[in-house]
Amino acid sequence: MALKSYRPKGTQDFVPPASEVKHIVEMKFRELASLYGYREIVTPTFEHTEVFLKSSGAASDIVTKEMYTFNDRAGRSLTLRPEGTPGVVRAVLENRISLPCRLFYIGPCFRYSKPQKGRYREFYQLGVEALGEASPLIDAETIQFGITFFEKIGITNCTVQVNSIGCRVCRPVYREKLVSFLQKEREHLCADCNERIQLNPLRVFDCKNPSCQKRLARAPLPKENLCPECANHFQVVIERIKEMGIPWENNPYLVRGLDYYNRTTFEFISPVLGAQNSIGGGGRYDYLFEDFGGNQVPAIGLAIGLERTMLALPTPAHRRRQMVVVIRASEKELKPAIELLNRLRDEGISAQIFYDAPRLRRQFALADSLNALLAIVVGEDELKEGVYSVKNLNTGEQVTLPQKELIPWLKKLLG
Repeated sequence: MALKSYRPKGTQDFVPPASEVKHIVEMKFRELASLYGYREIVTPTFEHTEVFLKSSGAASDIVTKEMYTFNDRAGRSLTLRPEGTPGVVRAVLENRISLPCRLFYIGPCFRYSKPQKGRYREFYQLGVEALGEASPLIDAETIQFGITFFEKIGITNCTVQVNSIGCRVCRPVYREKLVSFLQKEREHLCADCNERIQLNPLRVFDCKNPSCQKRLARAPLPKENLCPECANHFQVVIERIKEMGIPWENNPYLVRGLDYYNRTTFEFISPVLGAQNSIGGGGRYDYLFEDFGGNQVPAIGLAIGLERTMLALPTPAHRRRQMVVVIRASEKELKPAIELLNRLRDEGISAQIFYDAPRLRRQFALADSLNALLAIVVGEDELKEGVYSVKNLNTGEQVTLPQKELIPWLKKLLG
């Protein structure tokens, strides 16, 4: 049987330069998370299935249609994580992490959904979770974190959509009103919306069916039915993000796709992505710890889709890699060329040599294919004179430097 030489549907290979962009985005996220006081947590790629059944909700699309669930050899039901928050909550409880705490994570998630541009069955999430903080100011700061992150990586036209979906006090009253409306519209709604009427009626607002959207335009909205506490909480969030100058919109239909959200929900929108324009989002989840058997813990988080974010990045100007290729004029100079290579690496300068390419022209061609910035020539004449010839592969300019001046010169040029 022939080996399948192609990747599974809904997955992708990060090859250079995309892999390098991925690394930069993740590095910037780590730096900003640390700046805001978050510490990294790494949870298993798979969890017991009930972790996601309890959190995401039995009626959510994730649970009913998208989870990769399997039984291990002992008959235990396990699921590849479809999102990051439930595993973090489980880990905090299991490891008895002191609260309040702020945690961030970066890692792959898995959902069996229709692959689209920027949406894969294996995808990467960058997330933060602020646990044990109830103030609406942390809601605003979490939104600020997302906007700041996008700005730092060059996405400057991002807008945040914000809504409040209430709490345990006002949600039941609103739910009755919404169910009553939906029952009257049942024959005009799609099969998914009809199924959601009893299981989780708020999820009807996630429906993309044009006919359903037309009917739902007349539905009662969460923001019209907030209790005084929720209304005040939301007002403080809005006032704070206005003070911070964050571009925002009120989206009264924004409920997010997970059952555990309450009060503040938000989504980051990039206009460069067309219809599928969301590059991240999140919300408050003050009851999720209770669902896992713990005490009530106020919490809020956000998750950013790495692939969508990379699509929204501005097209970078062509830029050479900040690295050096050591080139020898002939095989006689191989040993001193290797010695120079090791010196460069010891000084923290990215450097490479081609052991199997003795011809000078071939070495230069390979250096150019690597997109390296500089080539250093080690030749017989250079060794006799105690110098190195350095060629800028971007401009074609060439300089000759005394050996003792090479390292300082390179460090200054390469930063």
